Amino acid sequence: MHNPRRPNAVDSPEACAAMEAALASADAGIVTAVGIHLSSAGAYRSMHEGSEEKEKEYTAICWAEKPLSDEDERKLSNIRDMEISQATPVRVLHRRTSMARPRTIVSAKCTRVPGSPRFFTLRLRTQAGTYIKEFVHGDFGRTRPNVGEMLGCRADIMQLDVTDIDMDFGLNIEDVATEAAEGDEREGKSARVER
Repeated sequence: MHNPRRPNAVDSPEACAAMEAALASADAGIVTAVGIHLSSAGAYRSMHEGSEEKEKEYTAICWAEKPLSDEDERKLSNIRDMEISQATPVRVLHRRTSMARPRTIVSAKCTRVPGSPRFFTLRLRTQAGTYIKEFVHGDFGRTRPNVGEMLGCRADIMQLDVTDIDMDFGLNIEDVATEAAEGDEREGKSARVER
């Protein structure tokens, strides 16, 4: 059954294959996706259950108000299982509940950019749900500790990329495809994935 309010919904294995092909041919294949498949409501719920226990990896290009010293680089690179407190960031207050949440910075690796002593690359592994930009600049003191606080100066983020997502949903991809075909029929729903 087609939902007119979701005109881009993918509702067949053929549509999934077409989406993969479209991504592969766009922009010379710079962005691709493989294994796009329909998912059941049950698989979707499983993905979101315990999402705060998942981990993500990021690479950020950052700026500091002062040139970084060897000690600054070591301090940031030695972060292991650091618990931070993050109040809902100012930039998302209009759509998120205002509250403080504990988050964990699992690890960090800082590398200064050669020839640019105020710039550095920060590779982070964090608990999912961590606001990385705010961890760097502090968000007016709403995230503590933060990189700027640790360096004793203002810090900001110039570029941020997600480089890995560690999410074991406990699901086998073939099982998910079978469940999508069978599970939603039992629930009287149609599995849809939007692009």
